Amino acid sequence: MRRDMTESPGEPLRKAFVVLEEISGSSKPLTLSEISQRVDFPKSTLHRLMRVLTDIGAVVRLETKAYELGDYFSRLSAVRGKSRVEEFSEAITPHLIDLFRQVHCVVSVGMLSGARVRYAGTLYNREDSRIARTFRHPVPVHRSAVGRLLLARSSRDWVEFHEAASAVCAPGVMTNPSRIKREFELIGSTGVSCLRSEHNPELVEMAAPVFLGGEAPSAAVVVAGAVSRTNLRTATRTLLETVGVITDNLAEAG
Repeated sequence: MRRDMTESPGEPLRKAFVVLEEISGSSKPLTLSEISQRVDFPKSTLHRLMRVLTDIGAVVRLETKAYELGDYFSRLSAVRGKSRVEEFSEAITPHLIDLFRQVHCVVSVGMLSGARVRYAGTLYNREDSRIARTFRHPVPVHRSAVGRLLLARSSRDWVEFHEAASAVCAPGVMTNPSRIKREFELIGSTGVSCLRSEHNPELVEMAAPVFLGGEAPSAAVVVAGAVSRTNLRTATRTLLETVGVITDNLAEAG
């Protein structure tokens, strides 16, 4: 492979991670053209990157010619054993199954991992498989109802929330102080974070916190579904009831 003489040795790796971040942050697989529009790399460069990333399993090329994250990083994580979120989801699996049977939506558990949210224990019906794909890989906090909820509930006031969000979000995304203050207050008053997908406004996520002692929640349970098929009021009420039971049971067990 011939490298541009003006390109630093680490530049291909940096570009690869830029591409991976765009794919992981998307709620749907991305075509090469869509990736190109988002990252603004020459198509020749992007073709080379995608070939390498596909070869190692970091991304997968679907029959639709769109790309999604592969299992490369999941396999690396598996070598180190189960993650905290995987262990937590297993501990509360009966409650997740009960919630899933009641709301008939995608159900999952999320925890903060730096500037991203990691999920585990995802349950879904066949018709919701595309929605469930969102929870297969870590996503940026600002693109997740769980991320916004946990950031808000772990901050002492909206100014701290604004500073935390600004530090981890892409420039211009969810960093307007007034907007963040309103969202913070709404999460505080309802105990729930509700988020419409930025890529598909017909998809909605609702997240509620699980407390394991202390003032800040350790994790959150999320319910996601198509707006047209989801009773938001019923799903929210059932979600809050479920996390209440989970918190009480864990407190008794502890």
